[in-house]
Amino acid sequence: MQGINRILEDVRYLKGVGPKRAGLLARLGIKNVRDLLYFFPRKYQDRRAVKKISQLNKDDQALIKGRVLLTSLKRSRKGMPIFEAVIDDGTGVILATWFNQPYLKDVIRKNQELLLYGKVDYYQRLRILSPEYELVEKEEEVTGILPVYTLTGNITQKFMRGLMRKTLDEYVHLMGEFLPYEVRERRNLLNRVVSLRNIHFPESELLLHQAQKRFAFEEIFLLQLVIARKRLKRKFFLPGISHIAGEDLRRAFKEVLPFELTADQEKVMIQIEKDMASPRPMNRLLQGEVGTGKTIIASYACVIAGRSGYQSAVMVPTEILAHQQYVKIGEILSQFDLEVGILVSGMDRKYRDEVLERLKSGDIDVVVGTHALIQEDVEFKKLGLVVIDEQHKFGVRQRELLKGKSNVPDCLYMTATPIPRTLALTLFGDLDISTMKEYPRGEKNVFTYWVNEEQRKDVYQFLKEMVENSAQGFVVCPRIEEHPRGEVRNIQEVFNEICFILGREKVAVLHGEMSTEEKNRVITEFQRGEKKVLVSTIVIEVGIDVPDASIMIVESADRFGLSQLHQLRGRIGRAGQVSYCILIAEPRTSEGRKRLQALVSEDDGFRISEQDLEIRGAGELLGERQHGFIDIKLRNVNQQIQLLNIAREEAFSILKKDPHLDSKVNLPLKRELKIRFPSLEF
Repeated sequence: MQGINRILEDVRYLKGVGPKRAGLLARLGIKNVRDLLYFFPRKYQDRRAVKKISQLNKDDQALIKGRVLLTSLKRSRKGMPIFEAVIDDGTGVILATWFNQPYLKDVIRKNQELLLYGKVDYYQRLRILSPEYELVEKEEEVTGILPVYTLTGNITQKFMRGLMRKTLDEYVHLMGEFLPYEVRERRNLLNRVVSLRNIHFPESELLLHQAQKRFAFEEIFLLQLVIARKRLKRKFFLPGISHIAGEDLRRAFKEVLPFELTADQEKVMIQIEKDMASPRPMNRLLQGEVGTGKTIIASYACVIAGRSGYQSAVMVPTEILAHQQYVKIGEILSQFDLEVGILVSGMDRKYRDEVLERLKSGDIDVVVGTHALIQEDVEFKKLGLVVIDEQHKFGVRQRELLKGKSNVPDCLYMTATPIPRTLALTLFGDLDISTMKEYPRGEKNVFTYWVNEEQRKDVYQFLKEMVENSAQGFVVCPRIEEHPRGEVRNIQEVFNEICFILGREKVAVLHGEMSTEEKNRVITEFQRGEKKVLVSTIVIEVGIDVPDASIMIVESADRFGLSQLHQLRGRIGRAGQVSYCILIAEPRTSEGRKRLQALVSEDDGFRISEQDLEIRGAGELLGERQHGFIDIKLRNVNQQIQLLNIAREEAFSILKKDPHLDSKVNLPLKRELKIRFPSLEF
């Protein structure tokens, strides 16, 4: 225990830190010794080979070693001090330059042997600008594979490296191992001490990769233990609500609908019936493309809860979506004599107070709302079901606050952003997962094109022709205000151009800074067909339901994520009509080009999610579920997926044999989990 206490010591007491630097380190999330040791480099510099000056080229990142021939301190025209030193290594000379560091005149002197690392430039002669430097007697500290850390304030790489070396030497032996020996042997993983040394100061590239693999496995493995533990607790120990559900209610529900359900919808309804009738809490994720009818499923779950005497809360990410879901769900639930209310920010105070009172008394059976639902003064009489739409738009704490307004409610999470099959179990292993792919009106017929900026005039002419033939459409922009460097078009600029082409009376504008009343007015006019084109920001990604819309133009499309673009495209062609999505972009990166090409060549959201995984990697996608993950820097996506799968396999295997981690071999693992997840119960 003494070792554990020492690694939890405040960093301010480490030599060379003190209160001021401790405050800066706290900005980086470093509060104690353990935090420091787990503050991994963001990248590395390879300084294993000293280059001869005669071999240097412009733009090289190079390590050079030479003698100082002469030094000088001068000032620029604006008075900035510039310190220069001419370095000779026997094969040539190079001018080293530092800006605004006049104190170097007392540090770097004639005839000293120096090691310099930096970027080589050429202007009239070879130069190395603002290089890192070290006296040759400390050569071992500036050669090899060196870490590069994220910095803040006046914390420097030199300080961080020195602090990390001293901390490793003094404390790393106290970082006891918690991964079971059998797991490390079976999966060929380094122990924690060796991994910590080599993640910070690698002895070789091989040991660096092995250390990265160890910590990537460790992070996923611990998360999987938490997920497995939650699932185990919910399935076997946590009491829930046994709602009244079955075929008779499902038949009655189908009879009030003006359309036939898809086979996918029927399947998911049966799954939800079984979940809600069970004495254990429902914890289900429903993933389905835009337009596959997830709102119908949510409505059915609310009917089950209402018929059993319980209230439901439906939380959505935007006020636009809240108003639309309020109308949609209300139309269906009125057939079952269930009262639906709405709660969003900016409501009239008197009306809000009335809604709160009716929720508390139980007069409202279902409330649809935004983050306003999680406010402290929102109370329910008998909350039994929580539905969270577009669940990835909410943080873990926000979701938990809504669930916390009941003892153990049934929970239905919904998303229109498909999750790669290879990641679904890893990301959401504590949830049961339902998938819907069928569209109520049949397959969509949307054609997607990617054009460059020079073709914008032709694209807008095509928009005009579509509108003249009674079509409606969207033009989406990445920004409201003008870009500081003019790199992307802003919404006002585009709105003015579209008005010039079509006439002001046919065009509306929509963005997040408009008032609720303005947004509702614009959406209503667009839905009624009074406006033919809606120029908007990403705010329409969720919540705009205009089945007849058949064209979408996305300006600077490379500024949006792949899943965002796919969701935007889902706003058109919802009635089965031929529709067109046109992406205007000239991406500067290969990743941007891959995103656009993926959208052009594929319209299945689940296959797109797999391509997104290929482009972005598993580490970034994992970050959407759990912040704090180290980036999984493995060689390719297949290796990442393999690591995810084996970590999950090992975690579930351990908990199956030892659910409470009480065995001697698993006690260190239990201690580590309590340090990282203090609220986790065993």
